[in-house]
Amino acid sequence: MVPVKLLILGAQNTGKTALCVRFMTKRFIGEYDHKKEVTYRCSRVVDQEAVDLEILDIACKESSAASLESSIRWADGFLLLYSITQRLTFLEVPRLKKLIDQTKQSLGRELTRSLTEGTLKERCGFNELSVAEAVSAVEATVFQLIRLVLDQQRPLPDRRSYMLTVRHALTRKLTRSKTMQW
Repeated sequence: MVPVKLLILGAQNTGKTALCVRFMTKRFIGEYDHKKEVTYRCSRVVDQEAVDLEILDIACKESSAASLESSIRWADGFLLLYSITQRLTFLEVPRLKKLIDQTKQSLGRELTRSLTEGTLKERCGFNELSVAEAVSAVEATVFQLIRLVLDQQRPLPDRRSYMLTVRHALTRKLTRSKTMQW
């Protein structure tokens, strides 16, 4: 099982808890306690890979800056939510994204380099969905994020061994083409 930790962020009343519950249980419940921090745990299979999933749903309004940064350091992937009916919730997203970038950059030189090169920015998706109406859209969104996290966690192939593999393949192909010509 591959561990994947997701953090749900957004202003109050954007549907963070509703999204988590909808994903976990396929049920929609409209009323929640907005002051609780909850970690949801489950196992899922994503592209034939078993995933041990943890989803942290925090109350952003109640969280201190240090607590929020600690949660960001803990997470592998992030879902930033806003409500299309509340403009102020949309304006909160860039601030949260900047906080994620700054917190993750402080974790190490390699991550900082990949962030400045745009790797993280390219690994962002956008989905417009209604948690109340479409359980399939919720699942697709979470699975899309899990796939991004899994891709990021997989080790990159060793450049030298990759180049040797390509060289051997080309040599075999050239040898075959020479023997076929004669």
